[in-house]
Amino acid sequence: MPYLHMPRAASYITLEITGIRVERLQDISEADAANEGVPPANDLLPLYPGTDPTPEGNFATAMVAFQRLWEFIYGEESWQTNP
Repeated sequence: MPYLHMPRAASYITLEITGIRVERLQDISEADAANEGVPPANDLLPLYPGTDPTPEGNFATAMVAFQRLWEFIYGEESWQTNP
């Protein structure tokens, strides 16, 4: 049975939306970027001993990692339009 037609009582988890807000893409905070599920590279380094972030420091913060992921998915110009 497709999940769209599953009765709520049969679901494993029910998510409740607690708040919605509108903000510009480039106004995302470090905490919001981390809450989006994009950790800074430094948080991942203990999992991969002997590795370092790129020399430019890319992905050193959650905000930069979020930006790089956004550009990868939607194209480099999409970040600059700041929707």
